[in-house]
Amino acid sequence: MTINDRLAWLAAPLARQPWQGLLLFLAALLAVAILQAPHLIAANTSVHGHWLGLWLMWSVCCGIIHGVGFHPRSLVGRLLLLPWLAWPSLLYGLWLMRSYFIA
Repeated sequence: MTINDRLAWLAAPLARQPWQGLLLFLAALLAVAILQAPHLIAANTSVHGHWLGLWLMWSVCCGIIHGVGFHPRSLVGRLLLLPWLAWPSLLYGLWLMRSYFIA
């Protein structure tokens, strides 16, 4: 079994409809929050560093790509877009942006 097959096997449980839909919804929710209130994660106006914005935008991209049902074939694509890495990143990003949704 190659590494590419192992990554496909690892991502297979999240390739089902309810998980994909939820991941797409969370990614869209975080994308709207980042676009509407970038000052919550921006480097100059918040306590978070510059890399947090990049990391959250990567998790949004990964969540949307996996949420619409795209599954990359290459090893690099599978490593970069692994949904198991996007889930905690999206949840952490939504937790950081909670003041946008509550207030």
